[in-house]
Amino acid sequence: MNKPLVSSITCATYDESAVQAAVERAIAEIWPGGLAHLVKPGTTVAIKVNMLMAKSPDRAVTTHPSVAKAVCNLVKECGAQAVIIDSPGGPYTPILLRNAYEKCGFAKVAEESGAILNVDTSTVKVKRETKANLNGAELLRPAIEADVLINLPKLKTHGLTTMTCAVKNLFGLVPGIQKFEYHMRSPDLNDFCSMLVGIAELAEPDLTIVDAIIGMEGEGPSSGKPYEVGAILAGRDVHAVDLVAAAMLGLKPEQVPTIVVGQAVGLCPMSLSEVDVRGQVSPKHRGASLPTASIRTHLLDQLMPRRWADRLSRQLRPKPIFMRSTCSSCGVCVRSCPPQAIELKQGELPQVELDKCIRCFCCQELCPQEAIEVGRSWLGRLLFR
Repeated sequence: MNKPLVSSITCATYDESAVQAAVERAIAEIWPGGLAHLVKPGTTVAIKVNMLMAKSPDRAVTTHPSVAKAVCNLVKECGAQAVIIDSPGGPYTPILLRNAYEKCGFAKVAEESGAILNVDTSTVKVKRETKANLNGAELLRPAIEADVLINLPKLKTHGLTTMTCAVKNLFGLVPGIQKFEYHMRSPDLNDFCSMLVGIAELAEPDLTIVDAIIGMEGEGPSSGKPYEVGAILAGRDVHAVDLVAAAMLGLKPEQVPTIVVGQAVGLCPMSLSEVDVRGQVSPKHRGASLPTASIRTHLLDQLMPRRWADRLSRQLRPKPIFMRSTCSSCGVCVRSCPPQAIELKQGELPQVELDKCIRCFCCQELCPQEAIEVGRSWLGRLLFR
């Protein structure tokens, strides 16, 4: 059985010519003839970027526009039509999509490359048995019905899933606030990650190209710090791509729950030795710093039996902390909270009902002011300082 191939091409800058060359080299490692092997004239190609929220590219929150433009250029050379697509958190409307496209730099990409910015908010029910036991989901129709789906994630740390890359990026095919429903249905981390793996199975992207030039470390996916990785990754197997991406952040496979689930159901290689990696895989620096919430979980699992770790974990559960100096009382956190555990009264900071909070940290992920930090109990600060 052939190993899944993942290319890792060094690229230390977002200079458009450098990114274009790196993307072309990454694809050529998979198909010597380039993207034309996959993309045929007259077809439609959905480019699934990471557009978590309307942030400028320098914040390292979203897929950089130079990477999207490089892919759109290649699609155009193949005689096909590129469609840039994503569903950010919150309401999924054409007006909000256009604002996000503009802020993230994708509107300029479309203007210069001839790509279309998707504002079609229709969905389609995708039904199929998956190894992850998710047998159907409502996903974005323009992505599912495109002739080709290219997954274009940003490599970042993530407060809930430790890392967001190839598999997690496809959660963006779930429309708007329906994401919150999935969080509510799966408050357990393992169940939630099983759902993510199932959605990746249903979406079946034809190719994944990762913006790992400048990733994110710390309190990702939106409030962390830019982290230089210096690479473009590409592969057809989302799980193999994630395995390589984790290594480039300095993470072990067992630290990333989507990888753990993928391995458990037979979708993800058990180690890098089972992947045909073309290029560099070790972290460029010390390895990325992790989100507060994920550090706690992984250390407990390493130090004691799982059932003891679960009991202690409940005593150490982190919580959202609202920063008075930056909170604007905009109410995004209230609207973004799946269990509706946040209340906002006029003139006051938001308040969280901790008994209702499921620790998904959607509030932190979607806060436009980056006014939410993850706090720990006194025992947590003592153990994990």
